Amino acid sequence: MQVLQNKRFYFLLSFIEGGSVMATELLGAKMLAPYFGSSLYVWATVLAITLGGLASGYFAGGILSYRNKSKFTLFTVLLLAALFTVLMPFTSKLVLWAIGMHSLLPSVILSSGCILFPPVFMMGMVSPLIIGAITTDIKESGRAAGAIYAISTVGGIIATFLFGFYIIPSYGLTIPAIATGILLGIIPCIVLLIRKKLTQTIGFFLLVAWACSAAEPSFSSEVKVVYNQEGLLGQLLVLDYPRYENNVKQEGYARWLFVNRISQTMDDSLAMANHKAQRYFPYVYHISNYLDSFPKTTKVLLMGLGGGSIAKQLFDQGFSVDVCELDERIAYVARHYFHLNEKVNITVDDARHYIRTCDKKYDVIVLDMFKGEEPPNHVFTREAMDELKLMLNKNGTVFVNGLGYYEGSIGKAMRSVYKTFGAAGFKVRAEATDKNPDMSNLLFYASLDSLKTNVPYLPESKLDLNDAVVLTDDYPLLDKLNAEAAKRWRMLSINSFREDAGQYSLPIFN
Repeated sequence: MQVLQNKRFYFLLSFIEGGSVMATELLGAKMLAPYFGSSLYVWATVLAITLGGLASGYFAGGILSYRNKSKFTLFTVLLLAALFTVLMPFTSKLVLWAIGMHSLLPSVILSSGCILFPPVFMMGMVSPLIIGAITTDIKESGRAAGAIYAISTVGGIIATFLFGFYIIPSYGLTIPAIATGILLGIIPCIVLLIRKKLTQTIGFFLLVAWACSAAEPSFSSEVKVVYNQEGLLGQLLVLDYPRYENNVKQEGYARWLFVNRISQTMDDSLAMANHKAQRYFPYVYHISNYLDSFPKTTKVLLMGLGGGSIAKQLFDQGFSVDVCELDERIAYVARHYFHLNEKVNITVDDARHYIRTCDKKYDVIVLDMFKGEEPPNHVFTREAMDELKLMLNKNGTVFVNGLGYYEGSIGKAMRSVYKTFGAAGFKVRAEATDKNPDMSNLLFYASLDSLKTNVPYLPESKLDLNDAVVLTDDYPLLDKLNAEAAKRWRMLSINSFREDAGQYSLPIFN
């Protein structure tokens, strides 16, 4: 075949392979997120498995290129890489159901290895094989290697932007994974077909046909999926749960928002009418009750929107409410599925950037920010607190909503946030919304002036600050300090989805 003598043909293969590597890494990380979140240890595992797979592939490909001079070995390897990529949505679901309930960190490592290592290993073999195919003189090997790895890297850069900002948010995970496998496999499939390698090519076409037919399975559940979208910042799910009382199904549904399967918002609009329950999570009422005596001219800034429970409650109390939210999908969901009033002003921005650039002042600032179970490192530092003070009017109040753990090693993160507020000059107290920390939120009340005294604050003896850390921009330890609490919260979430038949039947991802 004349085309096999053309270096540009191999450069194209290298470009596609490089893009496929980065697409696979992003898709794999997002496939893990509904079970394990997207915390630092998850991304570290994904990166380590990807690099390990590539390194192993480079080594194996180098040996293979030396021992086997047939150019058609390259196309067989590419076809295998394509097959593993097409299978990723299905192997990931099988692996997650099988081992996702075991100890969290080993499960993350083992799941990542099963899902990511096979396709990335095969892709890692491609570059050495291409270099071997286009190099006839040892003097040219350095230049050839540089060109191949540069082109592969450019493909990876372009794929990262495309998948991160457009393809995954628009098409989910399953269809892009299958499409990536087809793109990676179509050229080697044609080459092998011309060479009458029928077994490989027929097998590839049959597998792709099966994957396409199985890409959108139907699920039967009383829990209704109202909205489901994947994105670089996580999976968003809006679910309607049937309401039960004394095991008897009631009229209507309660609506919930989940980010990477961690609950962010509950909105039971019929709760008060039907069974005198609370419409929102309890911490929403703790904040609104504290502010009940504040004048109607109070200006509130909410950082972190979720489904908009706090924004709706405080707006209904007559306050002026602005919101800063990083994920524009959440702003859309709050408006369209949780019916947030259009008069609530939403700015899509990073919270720290908003703090630094906003020229408004507020009487109340509420920090209610989570990426699943992870609070943002860069917002809870001493420097961020100093910047926050500049946004507060005199007698202003800051609220922080956090996970309910405050004792022992699992509570060190929240104690450190508490200590950081104190180091920044705030008077700060804490309140737990439930006696059971697994069911509780920990609320911080902070002010540069005085705080109300009629709140059941935790005794300060309960918050042992001796081992707590003042968080700073140069020493942002919140992810690490919060790891035990995040793992606990994540396991509770997984248990909830696995043990409830209605939730068990929901798709892990699109």
